[in-house]
Amino acid sequence: MQPRITSANIERLRAAVDTATRLHRLGLLLFFAACVLVTWPAAQLPAWLPQAGLAATLLAFACKALATRREIRLLRRLGRIMALPYRRAAAGNDHGAWSAIRSYVAASIVLTVAAALAPSMLAALGETLLSNLVAMLCVAALVLQSFDNPQRMHSRILQICRSRLDPHADADDVLAA
Repeated sequence: MQPRITSANIERLRAAVDTATRLHRLGLLLFFAACVLVTWPAAQLPAWLPQAGLAATLLAFACKALATRREIRLLRRLGRIMALPYRRAAAGNDHGAWSAIRSYVAASIVLTVAAALAPSMLAALGETLLSNLVAMLCVAALVLQSFDNPQRMHSRILQICRSRLDPHADADDVLAA
């Protein structure tokens, strides 16, 4: 007998996206705080301020790394779902949704590294046009990652799972694996 995937499994996939989203948003706030802390002039500020910037950078990287790790696990689970046979005609291109999710996770890995490196680059270079531009682009990309992409991930997960819906399922919307 084939293993079955229920709607509860799909909700767990969507909950994994929500958890990763919350971690990404926390990482975004910490990343922004780190950038602000390392760019303040050190003349009349407390001596612990650079250490606070470093701590915020490390915490932001840790949050983003945990969120990215959850997304990689989600990608593995969706890969197993993609290997399942179709139960009905796909309404859209679920291979396109699969490709979009893979590229999102790859971009998430790159942005996690950027969240770790940008504050230290700001601290090393100071207030230059290049460092401000890089930090501004990183913040913009992190905002997109934290707010726009989770909504798209939810719809793509549903798009992938809908085509594998078992037509002989009961009222509990069981997906056949």
